Amino acid sequence: MDQSYVEMARQLRELGWWQDFSAEDAATGERAVAEGAHPLGGKATLDEEPGSRFFEVDGEEMAEGGVARTLQVDLVPALREHGVDLRFELIDYPGSVDSGDYVIAINGRRCVVWTPADWAAGNPWWVSTVRPLAVVNDLLAEAGAVPRLYTLYAGSNQGEAWLLDPRIAEVIAGSGVLKEESLPALPAHA
Repeated sequence: MDQSYVEMARQLRELGWWQDFSAEDAATGERAVAEGAHPLGGKATLDEEPGSRFFEVDGEEMAEGGVARTLQVDLVPALREHGVDLRFELIDYPGSVDSGDYVIAINGRRCVVWTPADWAAGNPWWVSTVRPLAVVNDLLAEAGAVPRLYTLYAGSNQGEAWLLDPRIAEVIAGSGVLKEESLPALPAHA
């Protein structure tokens, strides 16, 4: 076994990564990471279903006017537990990608989801995922909540958002065993 994976599994256990699992399932998850599994997938999370700390965020759907629809399904109930009650308002959704900006309000905060320049630059799915989640992270911080939303594969059809204690993300990133594209990323205002 690669000692870096073993150490990452140990640190994750100490931080409570598997605390909500049964003892048997927690041991299975820790063993899977120690043996080389990604801590945010497969046997390490026991194929976790969306809704508690894992959320599907399809970049294409988000870019095509679906930010509120995508985030309301699972994210709203999970965030309520952390003192954030999400509300969305559509401010502008242009008829075409070159005729204006897609703008929403999240809890009254203006969020430019994408602009024509984002389409021209070839990254509208990515910004449509990252920008709204950065606003949600601001709301979590203001509520005094510990976790933040981190992304994996942002801007793809398989995009994921994870509600993580930042120390968990730091352990995963600091392990040195995962490729950069497999690391949880903290959405920032872009």
